[in-house]
Formats: sequence, C-alpha cells, structure tokens
Amino acid sequence: MSQLTEMQVIAEGSMATGNGKLVARVTPVTLDSGSVGSDYNSASRFGGGPLAFPVGGTPVNLSGAPLRSTSAGSQNAFGAAVSVAYESERLTADIGSTPLGFRYTDVNAGARLNLPLSQRATLSLGASRRPVTDSLLSYAGVRDDRVGLQWGGVMNSSGRADLGWDDGFFGIYGYGGYGLLTGHGVKRNTRWEGGGGFYLRLIDTAEQWLMSGVNITSMGYAENLRYFTFGQGAYFSPQTYFAVTVPLSLAGRSGRLAYNVRGALGMQSFRESNSNYFPTDAGAQAAADAAVTTANKAGLTNSTSGAVYQGQSKTGLAYNLVGSVEYQAASQLYVGGLLGIDNARDYRQWYAGVYVRYALQRQTGQIAFPPTAPRSANGPLPF
Repeated sequence: MSQLTEMQVIAEGSMATGNGKLVARVTPVTLDSGSVGSDYNSASRFGGGPLAFPVGGTPVNLSGAPLRSTSAGSQNAFGAAVSVAYESERLTADIGSTPLGFRYTDVNAGARLNLPLSQRATLSLGASRRPVTDSLLSYAGVRDDRVGLQWGGVMNSSGRADLGWDDGFFGIYGYGGYGLLTGHGVKRNTRWEGGGGFYLRLIDTAEQWLMSGVNITSMGYAENLRYFTFGQGAYFSPQTYFAVTVPLSLAGRSGRLAYNVRGALGMQSFRESNSNYFPTDAGAQAAADAAVTTANKAGLTNSTSGAVYQGQSKTGLAYNLVGSVEYQAASQLYVGGLLGIDNARDYRQWYAGVYVRYALQRQTGQIAFPPTAPRSANGPLPF
C-alpha cells in the first residue's frame, strides 16, 4: 500500500525581472500504487478496513453489511501542477496549485526571506503550504470502491526559521519549525522540527569545492497517521525522530562539464505510538474491533490488539546519496541528469531524472556549478 511510482515532466521558463527572475512552471504528474491485495492482512488495512473485507468472496463484510464491490479498486492518479514564482537573493516566493486532475486539489505556495544580520550571519524566515507527497493517499487522495469512501490530499501549512554563520571556511547553522497538517477525511496533525550542525570547506577553489561536517535532525508529530484506513494520512509521522549524520559534498567543473556528488551517513532513531484504524470515527473504530474478533474466530488473523496499529521504536542506519551532472552542449544549450537514493529505516526512495535547458541569449561565461535541475511546480523535489 505504501509503494509509489511517480513520474514528473517539469517545464519551466524564466526571465530577468528587477534584481531577480520571474519563473513559470507546469508539471504533469502521474502516480501509481497498484491494487490492494485480496488477502485479509492487506484488504483489512485499507479504507473501510476489516469492515470492508468480503467473506468467502461474496459482497458481504465481516459485520454482515453489504459491500459495493469485493475489490478496493486500482489506486492511481494523474494531474498537472502549475505555479509562478519570483526568485532573488533576498526573497523567494511562489504560488500555484497542486496537480489539477487529482482527486483533491489545493493551493500550493511558499515564501522565504533572507535577512543578513552581519557580514557573516544570516537569518532566513519562511512560510509555506505544501502537499505531503509520501504516498498516493497523502498526495492525491484515494477511494475504497468496496464502501465508497474517499479521503486524503494532506497539506502541510508550516513556518520555519534558519540561522547561519559562515566565515568562508567554517560554518554553523540551526533551524526550527512548526506545521499543521490537514486533509480531506484525515485526522488533523501537528509537526515540529529542529536541528543544526556545522561544516568545513575542505577545498574551495574557482573550479571545485569539497565540504563536510556534522548534521543533527529532529522532528515529531502529535499523531501517528502513517497507515491507510479511513482517517489515516499515510505519511511517516513518528512521535520522535532523531538522526546524526556526516554529510559530504563535492562539486566542480571541468571544461563544459559541471558535477555534484552529495551523500550522508549516520544513525537514526524513531518512536511511533499506537494508532487506531479509524482515528476520526469512534463508531467505526468500535465496529472494527468487533470485526477483528470475528476475523480471529474465522482463522483469518491472530491479532491480539484489535483494530489498532501497534507502535514501534527502531534505531538503524541513515544514508542518502545523489549525483548530478550538466554539460554545455552548445553556447545556449545545456543537458543534465541526476540519480539518487535515501532512506528512513522502513522507507526507501530511488529517483532519477534528465533535463534540457536552453538560454535565449548566448552564454559566454564558464558553466556554473553545482548543476541545478529545473524545479517542480509542486514544490521542492528530494534532490
């Protein structure tokens, strides 16, 4: 259920405006999660949960109520996000829409202001409303055809402050933020985040730089809503999460080629609380508890916790790695590509992309580094 295949085609155009640039973006997006399994352990953990599991293949669930279908249906979505943005050294702001064509569509916007406090210190203040893209449910919304329920489309409305100090060789930074997560038929949630670290410029020349340091990340959510029954949000939402990593970043250029390799390795730990199958509906929760008891008697499961997802605490390896290159094929034509992977214990993500940029005016200077891929109209991408 948490598997997701996503493809985006990012188109953007920009032009100089004042001290910055004006950017317009259109991003068609297709998502696919396949179909929910027909076995009890799969079918009872999606949408209507154990209340929507058919007995013996007949359209009657464990409580004896009729079902509209014996299958939850295929889970996929297609839409196109649009946005306009203004980007400068001091101010970045954008406004647009999550993909039009998804089951749920919302305003997608953000702004960040960079305020120099001194020659070496900078304060950044930001606010945004972004989609939660962890799963098809949280991103686009889904439907359970067995009972006619639809829910999802989670948005995170948040604010964040970053403070940094940099003397050209050594830098230190810290940040903190808070967010409210809401969705259609999904329980409301809140999120806090905080962290910091330091870095050293081990190499810093006109053609190449190498940086490393230590990064500390922490966050937490009021509710654990990472599951797929009605009312859940299907996004990673531990009550506490903590990670310490050692990042390494190498970037440079050689002739017409620019490159960047970034990675991090460390340890992470998180804790999740128990979560009801139906966190927004006490009546459905009580009926689900009774349905699990019936399923136990029928030998479909041996659950001892009723209709409750059990919490967990885990500690393990944290890593991410991404590489990108860009080549100036002609005076106005650039081609690039990227490949990356990251994890969060039970979560794995792979991504890859290629892009082409064309400048309307002849470019006479050296190719810039590190390479910068086009940005989705739906907000920042993982790379």
